[in-house]
Amino acid sequence: MIKLAFGRLILLSDDELEHVHETSLRILQEIGIKVLSKKVQRLLAENGAEVDSPRSIVKLPSSLVEEAIKKAPKEIVLCGRNPKFDLKLPSKDYTYLALSGYASFIRDFKTGEKRMTKTSDLRDFAILSDYLDQVDFFWPIVVPTELPPPIQTVHGLAISFEHTGKHVQHEALSEKQAKWQIKLASAIVGDKEKLRKRPIFSSVNCSVSPLLFEEGSSEAIVELAKAGIPVVPMSMALCGSTAPATIAGTLTIVNTENLASLVILECANPGAPMIYCGESTSADMMTGDINYRAPELPLIAAGTAQMARFYGLPVYATQCGLDETPEDLEALIEGSKWLALAHLGHGDISGGLGSLENAESSALEQVVLDVEAWIHARAYLRTFSVDEDTLGFDAISKVGPGGNFLGLKHTLDHFQKEIWLKKGTTIIPSTGGSIVERAKEKVREILSTHVPPKLEEDIRREISQILRQCEKDML
Repeated sequence: MIKLAFGRLILLSDDELEHVHETSLRILQEIGIKVLSKKVQRLLAENGAEVDSPRSIVKLPSSLVEEAIKKAPKEIVLCGRNPKFDLKLPSKDYTYLALSGYASFIRDFKTGEKRMTKTSDLRDFAILSDYLDQVDFFWPIVVPTELPPPIQTVHGLAISFEHTGKHVQHEALSEKQAKWQIKLASAIVGDKEKLRKRPIFSSVNCSVSPLLFEEGSSEAIVELAKAGIPVVPMSMALCGSTAPATIAGTLTIVNTENLASLVILECANPGAPMIYCGESTSADMMTGDINYRAPELPLIAAGTAQMARFYGLPVYATQCGLDETPEDLEALIEGSKWLALAHLGHGDISGGLGSLENAESSALEQVVLDVEAWIHARAYLRTFSVDEDTLGFDAISKVGPGGNFLGLKHTLDHFQKEIWLKKGTTIIPSTGGSIVERAKEKVREILSTHVPPKLEEDIRREISQILRQCEKDML
């Protein structure tokens, strides 16, 4: 029987996983979460939660949490507008990657100056992502800031659908935004029932660490759950700031927030799909900023993935971009080692390609650079067969003590699969100036030649009508 081995970072023992779980249950039952939505408070109360309405504190009995864990689907398909891009979770091989989301700034492709983002930027990122095989799904990385804030996410989703056939992971900040996003997606797939069977978008909805659920976001996930849209409740607890100054305490906050989100989703719609999510690291204790290069990040990411597996849930664990522009190939390869370390916990999906300045900014060429770095990171994340042939008894027998394996057929058969030989670039052209200039040239080539699959004309007209109705409703 062939078995597959891969490098893995394991933080917690079985007993420690159980301890985090039990502590989370105790927090939910004895301390509670703060839920700012009266609607969500009532939903939870109807399902057995204890609600202190004046303080907006909701305490969740352990039985309610355990029941939610049982109801949650353990396998999910993130569907693309084009079915060939469907992603089955849990992933069997590498982590599925997307761009970052949802920056308001971009390094202008032509001038290099930092400026506010707009609709055309989002379009270009979508086209770029549709072309690149290494980008598995699309998270709208930039905000169409020229539009009024209430309608930005709805228009952003429409732009994304139009310019990529891949699954779109977005966000809804209110119940109304969620409803209009569901209408858009339903128009593309046919109707709400077809959308339930083929969810072509999912939604990242962040809790506010520690343990606070905003009115708009919590009401949005209820609406999304009812429609069968996968929700990714991203906890961004910061060790030493919005979480205890311990890795175990930070993981406990991440886990507690995920379990609370799961309860809300399963109360709204039993069997609602959820992807357990943590994008946590430590705070910079000098400034309070998020520190994406902290040594705690890969450890927390590994623990996050383990907790998700403890419940049998698909998982988004940590970010996947360099977050800075390398000066040359050597710097890019060096940065790829960090990406590999951060992903040795083996999550199912991740985002972060193309981001800069702790995901506050972005750049088109950074997507290509990050993809190139990820290709090199895969050297550390590969799977390897463990069987009679690869264990090499016959080869060792032939060579014997003091011999050499270079001349064996066994070596010829295996060295290209097992020894990492890549020295140059794959996506970026090998010649033509600095690595950044060559990445830009690749972007120009893609944007000038690649045409994503078009929506049918009647669907485009329906989407335009939905967007006009959305503007009337929300502005």
